[in-house]
Amino acid sequence: MNLVHRMHSSLAFKAFLLIGMAALVASFVVVFLSARLEQSDRQAYAQAQGLALANASAAALTPALFSNDSDVVEQTLKRLSDQNGVLRLRVMDPTGLVIFPANRRNTADRGTDFSRAIHAGKTSIRVENNTLYSAVPLFENGRLRAVVGHSYDLSLNQAGFWALVVRNIWRGLILLGVAVPAGLLVFIRLLSPLGALNKAAEQAAAGDLSVRLDVTRCDELGRLSSNFNTMLDRLKSNFDRTRWLAYGDSLTRLSNKTAFNERLRKLVRLERPPGALLLIDLDGFKRFNDAYGQDEGDRILTIIAQRLRKIINAHAPKFAAASGNIRPLLSRLSGNEFAMLIPGARSAPEIQNLANAILTDIAAPIDLSGHSASLSARIGIALYPHDAGDARNLLTSVNFAIDEAKKNGGGTWCFFEPSMSQKAIRRMTLHNELRQAMRENEFIVHYQPKIDVREGTIAGCEALVRWQQSSGKLVGPGDFIEAAEESGLICEIGDFVLEESCLAAARWAKEGYDCGVAVNVSALQFASNDFTQVVFRALDKAGLPPSKLELELTESVAMTNPERMLEQIGPLREKGVRFAIDDFGTGHSSLAYLTRLPFDVFKIDKSFVQSMTEDKHARVIVQTVLAMAESLGYRTVAEGVETREHFAFLQLHCCDYVQGYYFAKPMFEADLVSMLAAEKASLARDDIEAFAKAV
Repeated sequence: MNLVHRMHSSLAFKAFLLIGMAALVASFVVVFLSARLEQSDRQAYAQAQGLALANASAAALTPALFSNDSDVVEQTLKRLSDQNGVLRLRVMDPTGLVIFPANRRNTADRGTDFSRAIHAGKTSIRVENNTLYSAVPLFENGRLRAVVGHSYDLSLNQAGFWALVVRNIWRGLILLGVAVPAGLLVFIRLLSPLGALNKAAEQAAAGDLSVRLDVTRCDELGRLSSNFNTMLDRLKSNFDRTRWLAYGDSLTRLSNKTAFNERLRKLVRLERPPGALLLIDLDGFKRFNDAYGQDEGDRILTIIAQRLRKIINAHAPKFAAASGNIRPLLSRLSGNEFAMLIPGARSAPEIQNLANAILTDIAAPIDLSGHSASLSARIGIALYPHDAGDARNLLTSVNFAIDEAKKNGGGTWCFFEPSMSQKAIRRMTLHNELRQAMRENEFIVHYQPKIDVREGTIAGCEALVRWQQSSGKLVGPGDFIEAAEESGLICEIGDFVLEESCLAAARWAKEGYDCGVAVNVSALQFASNDFTQVVFRALDKAGLPPSKLELELTESVAMTNPERMLEQIGPLREKGVRFAIDDFGTGHSSLAYLTRLPFDVFKIDKSFVQSMTEDKHARVIVQTVLAMAESLGYRTVAEGVETREHFAFLQLHCCDYVQGYYFAKPMFEADLVSMLAAEKASLARDDIEAFAKAV
């Protein structure tokens, strides 16, 4: 059916039908014209034959008529009348009366033929009803003597029109047999370039825009072919440009993420050669971009792209045989993230050498506005089909690997391991559980007392969040705070702890207990634009004096953006809120700069406190921090005090406050209130005994 349809829709078939119909019509015309012409020729011949018989009859009758020999005239007339085709023969006098034959004598016959013969003086003929009527005048000595009237049957021995049509059919058949092939031959010859044009158009429609027509003719079809070539040139140029815009990165001249994903899907299949995918992320690129401007940032990316291209070209021959000569692919996926797909890479040492070469070349100095700058990178590596058999899972694996490399610091590479995905699944599960816990109010606040070293009394407490699961299990912050920071829930949790702590401290004040509260502030929470307003709202809602609230910031948070930090804490300190540097000594900030910041308390990290008895360097650090704080007028709090030796050393070196399991673990609010009440009762008894002794 498809073949029949294609044949019916072809131009040659339509031309065959058209030429055949035209030839058939022409054949019919020729047959009919030939029959008509032959009929006309036959009629003319019959007329000539009839006229010749009339003239011959007149000539045969003339001697007898002129000699008035009636018998001879009658005999001659009878003989001539019996000739084939003669219908009637008679002789008339000049007046139109028949004189011969005798049986018609004196009958009048003055028809138009007689009249024309008399007046014109020559033979007159008339054809009517397929009969030739003729009148031949006979003159004797210039005088009209008689007129011979002759009637001749023109249809005698003459075929009919349709018989003539049948006889001339051979002419039409010859014309049809010659015209159709000749017409088709001329048509095919004339339109032969259309075949090449159609084939070229089919190839172009299939996506091959490199096809071109050989233009050798100067007629309309030649100009059409030339214009077709020009159109394909422009289409190819526009297609190449559009393809580049869709699949190319205009800055680095590398393939973009779209092209990378398409190529990755084609190469990463079970039947394809194995290989490796390297994901490269530049460390700290945003800092360079902000410091030197976007133009210099773009130049950095261009230089890095050139270095990566040289590396991949240098290492490509090593993997060519194993890959089946499939070229590696280098792409820029996003702002400062590149991807390198290496078919044929299956040896871990070779891939490690490649990764080290990448890190070395990226770390080479770059001149930026007259300054030399160096970058580092982190590389995640995943192998296929070892780590994943399809593109989607391979990308997931390499992202796990680069996340692990980021945790290990800059200038590192990391291979994917199955445990990474298991960790990621656990993290995602934990994220979902934290969101559920937030919705169901499963977070609670515990309080750990801070002891005044000189007085031995409770000088305040630190608020510590706990997750009390529906099963009754109590989860400490070390098991979920990192996940809360990753998911962004740390801000909601921090705001909850701040508000609950302020409400609790306000309740204690109403019950007569002078106990302030210290609350930890996360980096994300502190970075929010409304942090100051959140603190003021919590104080106002609880009715707590700002002096009873202490906010603890880690050293890294304080030094990330000192100017921003001053904007955030300035209004709060003016109202009386105190600030403490938590985990002091674990960061990498400038000590001189840090001491100029508006803080009230240094909290010595528990890692130093708990190492004092075994590590002399830890003892020196703690002693130095305490001496520096005393000199600068800062209060100090030592965390993690768990033994009598810890407390004795801190007491000896003038630490202001301590907290740890040696005195009390973090506890429910009710337990803290009981502890405050017992301490108050004990102090009251001591005051009564001292008063009695004084009296």
